[in-house]
Amino acid sequence: MNDVSDLSASLPIITPVKGMNKRDASSPNENKAPGITMQDDANTSACPAKKPRLVEGRIAVSGRVASVRLINFMCHANLEIDFNTKENNCFYIGGPNGSGKSALFAAINLGLGGRGSDNDRGNTVKSYIKDGTTQAKITITLTNEGLNSHPDLDSLVSVERTINQSSSTYVMKSIKVSPSGHHTERVISKKKSDIDRIVNRFNIHLSNPAFWMSQDRSRSFLANFKPSNVYKLYLESTNLENIFQSYCRFSEAVEECAELVENKQREIAKEHKKLKEMQEQRALQQRIDSDMALIKVYKWKLIFCKVRDYDDDLEHNLKLQEVHKRVYEECKKEYAENRTTREAVQKNIQNVCDEVEVQKDELDEANERKNEKSKAVMMLNEKINNFERQITRKKGDIRAVNQAIEDADKRYRTLMAKQGNKKLAEKLKTVESDYHRLTEERDNMEMGGEMDRLKDKFELIQKDMKMKEEANYTTKRSIRKLHDQINERQDIIRRARAAKSDSVNKFGNRMSEILTEVNRNKSTFAKMPKGPLGKFITLTDSKWAFAVEECLHNVSNSFLCHSQKDAVALREIFNRLRLHLNDRPAIIVSAFTNQRYPKLQEPDCEYPSMFRILQISDADVENILIDKTNFEQFILIEQKTEAMKIMGSNNPPHNASRAFTLDGSQAYANGPNSQYRFYAGRPGRASGLFGSTQTNVDEATLTREINDMKAEVSDLESKTSVLETEYTELKKDSYVAKKAIEDFERKLSNIRSEERKHQRLFEDIKSEMAQATNEDQLESIADSITELKNKIPVVEQELQGIQQQLDEANRQMRPAMAEKKEAEDVLAEMKQETQDLLQRMQKLHADLASFDDSGDLLQVRLNKMKGEEQTIFHNEAKLKTEKDEAQQLLEQNKLTTEMPPTEQDPPDLSDFPITSKAEAKLAELQRTTKLASLGCDKSITNDTVKEFKDKLKSNKFFCRNLEESVASMRELSEARFKTYPLLKKWTDVKVCDKFQELLEIRGHFIGGLEFDHEKRTLNVNVQSCKDKDAMADRRNAEGDNIDDEEEEEEENSGDSDDSSDAPRKKKAKKQPKKKKVRDLKGLSGGERSFVTAALVMSLWEVMEQPFRMLDEFDVFMDMMNRKLVMDLLVELATQKFPHNQFIFFTPQGIKELKMVNGLQVFEMNKVRD
Repeated sequence: MNDVSDLSASLPIITPVKGMNKRDASSPNENKAPGITMQDDANTSACPAKKPRLVEGRIAVSGRVASVRLINFMCHANLEIDFNTKENNCFYIGGPNGSGKSALFAAINLGLGGRGSDNDRGNTVKSYIKDGTTQAKITITLTNEGLNSHPDLDSLVSVERTINQSSSTYVMKSIKVSPSGHHTERVISKKKSDIDRIVNRFNIHLSNPAFWMSQDRSRSFLANFKPSNVYKLYLESTNLENIFQSYCRFSEAVEECAELVENKQREIAKEHKKLKEMQEQRALQQRIDSDMALIKVYKWKLIFCKVRDYDDDLEHNLKLQEVHKRVYEECKKEYAENRTTREAVQKNIQNVCDEVEVQKDELDEANERKNEKSKAVMMLNEKINNFERQITRKKGDIRAVNQAIEDADKRYRTLMAKQGNKKLAEKLKTVESDYHRLTEERDNMEMGGEMDRLKDKFELIQKDMKMKEEANYTTKRSIRKLHDQINERQDIIRRARAAKSDSVNKFGNRMSEILTEVNRNKSTFAKMPKGPLGKFITLTDSKWAFAVEECLHNVSNSFLCHSQKDAVALREIFNRLRLHLNDRPAIIVSAFTNQRYPKLQEPDCEYPSMFRILQISDADVENILIDKTNFEQFILIEQKTEAMKIMGSNNPPHNASRAFTLDGSQAYANGPNSQYRFYAGRPGRASGLFGSTQTNVDEATLTREINDMKAEVSDLESKTSVLETEYTELKKDSYVAKKAIEDFERKLSNIRSEERKHQRLFEDIKSEMAQATNEDQLESIADSITELKNKIPVVEQELQGIQQQLDEANRQMRPAMAEKKEAEDVLAEMKQETQDLLQRMQKLHADLASFDDSGDLLQVRLNKMKGEEQTIFHNEAKLKTEKDEAQQLLEQNKLTTEMPPTEQDPPDLSDFPITSKAEAKLAELQRTTKLASLGCDKSITNDTVKEFKDKLKSNKFFCRNLEESVASMRELSEARFKTYPLLKKWTDVKVCDKFQELLEIRGHFIGGLEFDHEKRTLNVNVQSCKDKDAMADRRNAEGDNIDDEEEEEEENSGDSDDSSDAPRKKKAKKQPKKKKVRDLKGLSGGERSFVTAALVMSLWEVMEQPFRMLDEFDVFMDMMNRKLVMDLLVELATQKFPHNQFIFFTPQGIKELKMVNGLQVFEMNKVRD
């Protein structure tokens, strides 16, 4: 059969060997799925890949070969092979020579769009058609699941290439696989370009020899394993050279584009200068036309100016009369007020004098109380001094008794010494001396009052610390209060200044700008927002202004929107205006109904309510205020006490939830659902938010108050700093005093312990000496000592009683001192009040003198104004006569002067300057118009300027886009050149490491890869360990002859280029005496094949393709190397790269192949001799 359509439907299918189609082991962690490569076509690259799918623990990669079907291709008349890619990724295809393995290899490459010359089977694709036929067909089915998959295609993609004698055609189909296994095909494209795009998307490199290692390439590579050829294979496999060349071409193109952009910018600069000149000429034309029209207007209006001037003078005279009359009445009124105020000041002076007399009486009483307290303190001091003298006498008695005991003890020791116990007597004396010393030291510490002084000092420091802390807290609170008052006054000034330009600005400094912008963008709203809400509120009773502002000021500057969409549009307007957070009004969203709430829960009419004193012009605003504040339930009570009494009672007014007072205080109703609470109002004043007229603000007074408060804040901050410094010093003193008390108590405790210890030792020694002496002779001395010792506790008890009385007197002293200080403070305060009253009286006297002076001046002014009244009336009659003359002259000039079309008779002179300035302005206009007309080009029109400007704007926009694109491309090019050496270096390192790793698997190989990018060579240095040992033995016997052999061997094994032989030989002579293998001639054919396979597998490490193919890679291998390489390839495929597909062709047997999960084996029968 010569036609593909005549073939039988039943095709011979190659079936895999049984037991080799399961995969249970998961891929290791180091396997990473490849990244998506850049596509050539913009539309293809824009399509996102499908989500990567995990297939039994490994990441799926699209582009693997699922099946191959050949019809009349080379030796195959009809062949179909299916790869189980879902369970396996490593496939061995075996069969004897002539079974068509290499044909299958070439068919996969050609079917995906490869060239005929790339497969070493023919120079043209028609040479691959089976002899005796005219047409061949190749159908390759690829997977479309996982990374790089096309989202618009189904799970399988079929590429069908039909080869004729003169041409080739392509058909790409998308195949959908149902759960039952049924395949549904649909044709996607018949264009070669679309086939190339999908092949590029799947990262299939049709010309890369590392992935398409055919039979002829393997043999040629093994036969000619020169460093230059190996380097050429490395460059072709890694594509590094093409990458660098593309970088260079890209950089040159970017620089050419940059030069074009610069030329375009220079042209645009010239055109911009030309446009500026045209605009200047056009502006000059408009100015001349405007000036000419203005000249006519000035001439027309000037003939009416004289009459206008007389009208103005008459009006001015009339106003002068009114002002004169008003000023006269004001002066008269001011004089009367001056007299009344003077009488009030005189009365105040008398009142202050009375207060001074009363204050003097109270000052005398305070002085007497202070003297009384001082006398009490002095008596306590005398009492304390008396107790201290008694304590001193008692301490003297105790010392006398102790001295008598000491004398008795001396006699006792002398008698004991006479009895022959001298050693004990000396010891007793020493112990007694120490005991008395400790007793005296303990008495001095207990009775000396040191502990009391330390405690008093500590308590005084603690009291001072508390006073400083309270003073600091009070000062800081005052500072915060002053800051609040300053901010309040500054806000009032800002609002007042903003309200002068527009009254709506009292609700916010930039409220007028917001409303202007809202009106300008009214088309963006479904319904216009309503705001600020305070604009719709009018207060009918001004005395409640402060209370209403306290209640509603938080919502007065808010805006009401009909929908969320309108709220978003309004918020965008706020953003465009760049409003500060403090100036940004709140937005409330509520559908507009234009109907007020029908039924309100208002309080009884017995009390005025906030709702009744307000007039709200908009129904929606009224509804939202009720929803937000419930102000219809707020009643108004003038006094705080009355509000507290009414709202805190058991029966507060019905429906009244809160009461406001005049000062802004709030009282919450006591009821079943609420608890009575009262909040005092803050000090302040009403700012006039809701009044019908704008409240006048005295900025000078507020500014002066702000400056005074700032000065006071500065003084208070300085005081705070001083208080904090003093508090820190007191804290240190407190710590020192507390530590001194602890040290004193510790020392006293130690002394008491030592005293008790020596007392016990003293008694023991005395007892011991008493046993060694005559007790009869010592009895009288011991009795006297005992009697003296018994006397000491009596005296000490008396001393303790006196000490207690002293402590009581000291305790009485503290409140007495406090009362004395309080009396002194009261006296000082009253003295200050008296001084203040005297200063006030002095100021009142000064005010009285000032009023007297002002009254005299006002009297003189009244007398002068009476004389000026007649002069004003005389000027009026004169002006009326002159006006009649000017009116007659005007009628004559109207006949000779042209009236401009924009004017009327008579013209509007309200904004026209005065006559002298208007005449000067007319002369100046006539002069400048004449000069400007000399250099004006009237051929330039608005249309020509607009057309030229639009063209220039378009060119500038285009040039700016080009400039940005060139800059981006230049940055990209520089980044690529910068990273290229690193890419090249790490590619070399990764290939070398993988090559050495694979050599170690063989066991007895050592070596590696040596790159020389300057000479463009790649030396594969591999040596057998056995050969190395033999060479080491020969090196000792042959000596320097080995060096010569090495040089000759290097010359023979190097490149055939004569230009490189001489320097290589010279370099070899300078090297140390060490054996180096420059090629693989010393290895057997099987070992060289193993090294070749290791090199190819190393190149796979740095490149990515969905499938890799090797044809007859084991042709020269012995059985041991072949089995090792086959197992190594299987392990590499199933464990290192489980996401890729590996297809290996071998003419030899595969029975010795180790069966693992993920491996599928095919056997092909011989089809030709």
